[in-house]
Amino acid sequence: MSKKIGIVSEGVSDYYVLKHIISRYLKELDVYTIPLNPKQDKGKQVGFSGWQGVLNYISGMDEKNLFVEALKEECEYVVVQIDTDRCADYGVTHQTNDWPMLWQLVCDNLIARIPEGFDKSKLIFAITIDETECWLIPFIDSNKKNCENTNRCVNLVNKDIKKQGLFIDPDNKNSDGAKTAYDYILKQKKKPKEIKECSVYNYGFKKLIEQLDRISTI
Repeated sequence: MSKKIGIVSEGVSDYYVLKHIISRYLKELDVYTIPLNPKQDKGKQVGFSGWQGVLNYISGMDEKNLFVEALKEECEYVVVQIDTDRCADYGVTHQTNDWPMLWQLVCDNLIARIPEGFDKSKLIFAITIDETECWLIPFIDSNKKNCENTNRCVNLVNKDIKKQGLFIDPDNKNSDGAKTAYDYILKQKKKPKEIKECSVYNYGFKKLIEQLDRISTI
């Protein structure tokens, strides 16, 4: 029987990435994902989200919130994604490069915002250190130093895909051109083994895979 996983993300581009990783990695479980926030209309993002939108949504501040949508859609699990490049703005400070501490502090921050009553065992955290594009570098680059980079990763990704005539606009990651670029990058790694190999370079990506591994054993 298939499993439905809802995704709360900063933007539709983050959803594209998570959808690919989750559905491909858990392919044998017939998992499929749906966007809880932000909503989409024919692949286009509806409304604003960003890290503020994620926090508003999980805390129930939006008219449609995590509880209502997750129950309505009968999601078995809910993935919550947030970047850490602006973590100080949502109350998380950390020591430089202490990724385990950063990951835990962000998770604790998110959990504290979720009202009582929601089954927190359904939560899966996709803490993108520092942004989702950092997870994508090993999809297209074999240089270990580049793969471990956590700063301005979209610029590094763009250097790799430039020869393909592709570009991700850092200020508009939801454009049609960006969608084409993400599709190209994600197609480079489709097998669960390949995705797991990519995850070892970024602590947030690695922790997501660990959580997905637990699902696969239930």
